[in-house]
Amino acid sequence: MLPGRMLPVVAVQISPRDPAPVLEERLLSACSAGLKRARCVAANSLSASESGEPRAIAVVSWDDAAHVSIEVGLGSEQPIWLQRDLQFLDGDPDLERWRAAGFTVALLVDDPRFWSEPPPAAQPQDAAPPAVPVPGAPPTPWLEADLKALSGSGLVAGAWRLGAEARLRVPFSAALFATGSARYALAREGELDVRWFDASLGLGWCAPRFWSNLEPRVRLEGLAENLAVTAERAVLTERRSAWIPGVSLGADLIWPVSPSWALSASIDGFWLDGSTVITNGGERVATSAGAGILLGLGAGVRF
Repeated sequence: MLPGRMLPVVAVQISPRDPAPVLEERLLSACSAGLKRARCVAANSLSASESGEPRAIAVVSWDDAAHVSIEVGLGSEQPIWLQRDLQFLDGDPDLERWRAAGFTVALLVDDPRFWSEPPPAAQPQDAAPPAVPVPGAPPTPWLEADLKALSGSGLVAGAWRLGAEARLRVPFSAALFATGSARYALAREGELDVRWFDASLGLGWCAPRFWSNLEPRVRLEGLAENLAVTAERAVLTERRSAWIPGVSLGADLIWPVSPSWALSASIDGFWLDGSTVITNGGERVATSAGAGILLGLGAGVRF
């Protein structure tokens, strides 16, 4: 490509028409990211300068949510058309299906036969190569990170706590992922200042969607909680802390608002190795919960 020359345009036509904007954006951004010598633009939004002669035309036809047919052609005296069919599993997320379709368009557009001058004549086998099933999204590594505000308390005893959680998710497949979090919460109960620091690590499962683009997940994690208490009486101040093992069962509800950002809500039930009795001056003044519920609300980013 000559210096200063506009990057060639690939006009992408999607059928059925008017898909969800977040899905169309995921396909076009994946297509442009996968190309070395062009960029992808929706065919119905080409500007006057772009609509003259796009370098290539891509037709993305969704037969249903699990199957898409992709054709890419270069208009010339000797036109070339390449085709691929993608087949997805029921548990594959919609955003990852459209992302896979975008990368496939880029793969076909980047074929050397589209960029030779003049383009070679199409061979019979190039007109419609056999469908290549794809079991899911491309194996490109990705990561999800959430930051949420937390609130909750013990089921039987324990002060009402307020805090925050940072969580990471690393998928193994379309359905399974590894996850871990760090939580920090504070509470005031009488003469006590109570602090909790929790670290968790475990596995999760992407449950089937039950409405629109909401993505439900469930997870089971090992939990280590550090409980620190500061007690004040008159002029005396006493501080104590202890580590307590446990387990956490949680559920997340993810709502993508763009290809990179999502809102999230969570509910966690935790069980620790017994309740922790807090004493001051040899007297029992409070009890930290051995089991409880935490609610979270926040936002996350996807890489």
